[in-house]
Amino acid sequence: MKRKFNIYCILLLLAIAFGFCLNIYHNADDIALGFKDANHSVEAQESFDEGKTNMKQISYINLKAKNDNKFLTAVKNNVTGQMDSIQVGRVRIATSAGNNGHTLLSLIIETFTVPLYLCCAIGFWVIFIKIILAVNKGKAFDKKTDWKIKLMGIFSIGLYLAEWGLTCVNYLESSKMYKISGYDISFNHYPSCYLLYLGIGMLIISQLLTIGRKIKEEQELTI
Repeated sequence: MKRKFNIYCILLLLAIAFGFCLNIYHNADDIALGFKDANHSVEAQESFDEGKTNMKQISYINLKAKNDNKFLTAVKNNVTGQMDSIQVGRVRIATSAGNNGHTLLSLIIETFTVPLYLCCAIGFWVIFIKIILAVNKGKAFDKKTDWKIKLMGIFSIGLYLAEWGLTCVNYLESSKMYKISGYDISFNHYPSCYLLYLGIGMLIISQLLTIGRKIKEEQELTI
């Protein structure tokens, strides 16, 4: 049984690694460009602090047209030979260094969200490894394991909330920095609900294990 459990855990880790690698492969150009832009923005801010005012920082924002017919004639269709209209959804903007969109609210959210995200991400995997070790030592079905599974659920929900916090920070700062005619600033992404599902599912599993153990203890006392 322990061997099967270990095999399933290895399969889980392999699936996560495969998904991670696949995501990097499909988004390699965007990831490389993002790192390049981030490095350029840091250098631009440093130059600005030294007194240079012609430096540009790179930002990414999502746009939503204020009406569904906000199209721009900008691209040529090589099939028809005509100019086709496009609607802008995500843009890459070069803005003057020294201008940031920090607000009191965004700074407060960021201050609490970043540590929460890091703690939940690290804590989830630390607890997961501890459960694997406990199973291999024959200490899987006790109160500590129930608590560990519940803690993993709490960490998953914490990650979901932290992602919402980071999304809101990006939205608040982008909304302050940019006012684009005909468009509203929208969220750059929406957190995955699978983290929420996973967290609630683990809380349910933890409660089921607790109930099962109590029923077993009551039956042993009755006998």
